[in-house]
Amino acid sequence: MSLQDRVRRELGLFTEAERRVAQALLGEYPMAGLETVARFARRANTSGPTILRFTSRLGFENYADFQEALRAEIQVRLQGPLSRYAVRGVEDGPVAPRDGIAQAMVQNIDMAERDLRQHLPWIVARLSDLDRRVFCIGGRFSWMVASYLHHYLRELRPGVRLIRDSSAAWADYLLDVGPGDTVVVFDFRRYQRDVLDFAKGAASQKASIILVTDIWYSPIAAFADIVVPCPVSIPSAFDSGVTGLAMAEIITAGVVDALGARSKDRIATLENLRKPFNLGS
Repeated sequence: MSLQDRVRRELGLFTEAERRVAQALLGEYPMAGLETVARFARRANTSGPTILRFTSRLGFENYADFQEALRAEIQVRLQGPLSRYAVRGVEDGPVAPRDGIAQAMVQNIDMAERDLRQHLPWIVARLSDLDRRVFCIGGRFSWMVASYLHHYLRELRPGVRLIRDSSAAWADYLLDVGPGDTVVVFDFRRYQRDVLDFAKGAASQKASIILVTDIWYSPIAAFADIVVPCPVSIPSAFDSGVTGLAMAEIITAGVVDALGARSKDRIATLENLRKPFNLGS
């Protein structure tokens, strides 16, 4: 029996407050349960302790175990591109643009932007604070989006680093992460253990974590300061990376506006430095 079915069957056994939690979970299953405790509590119009009592009543020792159970339910069905071949009938031929891929991308970006809007001022303030270093990191595919954001931010301000090389060398980068710094993490399914470990290490060193993830939420969401969920499903065997890229560009635009003349002067200096190298951009 899935958690969803179990919660439905046991609705009558919950207290009134726990029933609100159950209804909030069923209303946005499984995404609501993959949010942080605080965010789930706001969604259910209740408190954090009530969320924990609810998960305890379901038999989980802690909230992390509850979330892990939710992820386990969707992992096989949603994570691997191979499993989507049978669902979509990809073997019948390639997907044409008229099949809705472009429309799905537009809808995904619109949904993610609406969620980002409430957090954007805080994110921009952190990334525009020149006294705070910024670190960007991603997984096997999402590293490209992290690199994209990094390239923009380093032109706009100093003190921006991209976590690269193999994960065996990531402790060297972690050594430089300190209190007040900001780590922007791009982590989409399939979630990587090494990215999680780096984010945990940065959080333990009192850095702020901004997580850009999918709507199923990376495990990093449990301790991130801000979570930006991105719908990624399109009529394809693979998830779309366009939504995460769009969020990076929206964030960059906010930093450009916040830094104003400071970033303009920096870019002007950069353009002069590029001339001997014959670099046009």
